[in-house]
Amino acid sequence: MRKKNCFKKMFKSLFWSGLCFFVWTFDGAASAQKRPGVLISLPENEHAILVEKKSQTLFLYTQKGDELSVSFQVDCSTGEAPGMKLKAGDKKTPEGVYFLIDEYEDRYLTPIYGKKAFPTDYPNLVDKREGKKGSAIWIHGTNKVLKPMDSNGCVTLENEDILKLAEYITLDSTPVIMVEEIEYAALDDLAKIESRISALLDRWTMALKKESYHAFLSFYSSTYLPDIQWWEDWTIVREQIHGLYPGFELTIERPGLYQHGDLIVVLFDSYLKLNNENLFLGKRKLFFKSQKDQFKIVGDTFQRKPERFTESVSPLVAVSKTKIEPVMDSSSVLKTVERWIAAWTAKDMDTYAYFYAKDFFSDGLNKRQWIRKKRRLAKKYNYINVSGENFKVKTTGGRSEVSFFQTYESSGFSTRGIKTLTLVDEGGKWKIYRESWKKK
Repeated sequence: MRKKNCFKKMFKSLFWSGLCFFVWTFDGAASAQKRPGVLISLPENEHAILVEKKSQTLFLYTQKGDELSVSFQVDCSTGEAPGMKLKAGDKKTPEGVYFLIDEYEDRYLTPIYGKKAFPTDYPNLVDKREGKKGSAIWIHGTNKVLKPMDSNGCVTLENEDILKLAEYITLDSTPVIMVEEIEYAALDDLAKIESRISALLDRWTMALKKESYHAFLSFYSSTYLPDIQWWEDWTIVREQIHGLYPGFELTIERPGLYQHGDLIVVLFDSYLKLNNENLFLGKRKLFFKSQKDQFKIVGDTFQRKPERFTESVSPLVAVSKTKIEPVMDSSSVLKTVERWIAAWTAKDMDTYAYFYAKDFFSDGLNKRQWIRKKRRLAKKYNYINVSGENFKVKTTGGRSEVSFFQTYESSGFSTRGIKTLTLVDEGGKWKIYRESWKKK
């Protein structure tokens, strides 16, 4: 009797084990056809951070080949107030697609931020247009006991978890997608969206390469007008590029497609290809929404530009000009500095102001404040004499640094020392972007 009962128990155990294996296999096959709907497409070997507020869990997804997998998941803590962040001080964690833009070690942090911290770019371009407020939304560690919904809006992890997560983060590249609850979508449905957006980007790039202003603008929503002050310069440069490099290409590489609600965010590396040269133009970010069954761009910005470009400069125009305008070399820099010195000496302050870039900043003063200060001095002194010697120039791409020994004399003040000017290519002209002085 005992043997019979043992046989029954063994049979029952094997039956349920087999059934569980069958169910697990079936569910696994079914789930393999789905992925988080926010991750339409992730570049090869890229990682994505998903924060699910409902479960207070952070997931790290990794794309390898055709496989998207969870590298790890850990507990996290989000804002103590539920719902989507709308204003400063509401203690809510935002929901949407963001990117990590900086990294801070513990020696620069107060204890509340733990061992490491990564600021996000909330509020992004679309958030600002929608009137969302607030700032300083970070993913960071903590020296306290981790409790659910215990932050002021940041995403908080145990210190050991933030240190582990840091190994997978690439600034301005790794997306951070924060949602109330992760929803899954069929791979086929996501592939269709990816295909439509990819085809649209191909046409957008082609319009940029050879079509008209109006053709290019047709890709944008009627409710959003991008900043394309550079378009007139680009059409002139584009014609010359076509003549010198008839096979030139504008390419999109390593695109990532992420969505939240009705908004799709596309992040990609932008390149200008001239013969055998592959010139990096920056990491560009486009926001799309579906309008009347068509995707339209509702936001266009750079997530990151190469360091040599200021915020107001179009990398496409600036890089192209370095290939068609040999005048943008060290000799042209010196000519610009000489003309700047001449205008200063003549107290021709309108011409003097012309030599400064829109984003000029020095000694805590922006361009407008700097020029106002210099105009006051020009009126105050009966004469101004400025001269320079021992000029040293270092030019790289669209940026140049000039240092020289400067002698300054006026009716009320005189001094000598080392002047250092950083100049940038702004619209095909050298403009002073930074200025520093060391008295000798």
